[in-house]
Amino acid sequence: MRRIMLLLLLLGILTGCLPVGRSPAGPTSEMTLAVLDVGQGLAVAIVTPDGHALVYDAGNSRQDAERVIIPFLRAHGIERLDYAVLSHPDQDHVGGMPALLANFPVAAYVDPVLPSTNRAYAETLRLVAEKGIRPIRAERGLVLPLGEQVTARVLWPERPFLRAPDGTVSDNDNCVVLLVEYGAMRILLPGDLEERGEAELITRDGEGLHADILVVGHHGSRTSSSEPFLAAVRPAVALISVGAGNQYGHPHRVTLDRLRRAGAQTYRTDLDGSILVVTDGKQYKIRTERTPS
Repeated sequence: MRRIMLLLLLLGILTGCLPVGRSPAGPTSEMTLAVLDVGQGLAVAIVTPDGHALVYDAGNSRQDAERVIIPFLRAHGIERLDYAVLSHPDQDHVGGMPALLANFPVAAYVDPVLPSTNRAYAETLRLVAEKGIRPIRAERGLVLPLGEQVTARVLWPERPFLRAPDGTVSDNDNCVVLLVEYGAMRILLPGDLEERGEAELITRDGEGLHADILVVGHHGSRTSSSEPFLAAVRPAVALISVGAGNQYGHPHRVTLDRLRRAGAQTYRTDLDGSILVVTDGKQYKIRTERTPS
């Protein structure tokens, strides 16, 4: 066991996930938020100064969970999740969730409860019931406390759900939007929210959407990160989870141009690997797994 822990610590140091000389389970005043490199998908992990943890989405597949998400959590000394949050049940967000639930005790599972026939989503719900994990319906106004210092507030969805012009419920425009707050730091996670959903948030929150860090919506698609939304958020840093050479052409050039005009420094998992925001609640540092080529 000691040899395994030493290997995990070494792995964390080599990948930039841990500062040299710090035990992964040791006390710290820093929160880490990681946009993990799961290719064309999304997986975000949050580890608080007092050792609480939340995972928001879990990538495309079991392999994403087993090769990327779980090793990251283990390297940071996490043995239990406070929350597993699913933004919406599309495969590139829910695919690794069953493996995550199978490998970690989880106190609560948070879900917008959108209609879906996705098999990984069905397996996720089966595991939640089988393991006695507390299910929470995600709705605007819900607060998810992460220990004494960090909170995650659900800004969206709101019922009744937004519907597309054909009357169907839109997965993307009803996904879970989280605002993570630690001290003066604010980090916004909009999932795959698109322009209609962004407009609804602007109407309700306006200037309250401001965040220092934005995890860019929908992998940098042109249908998200509208100019009015970016004007409300005013991010200093934008983090894009995207797969190299993906078939959708993400991130779209128009989105990158919008982010540049908004003054955001942009990082991408296809170029930078996993991206870590390390903050003491006042200032932050950005660490990446690799240098852009």
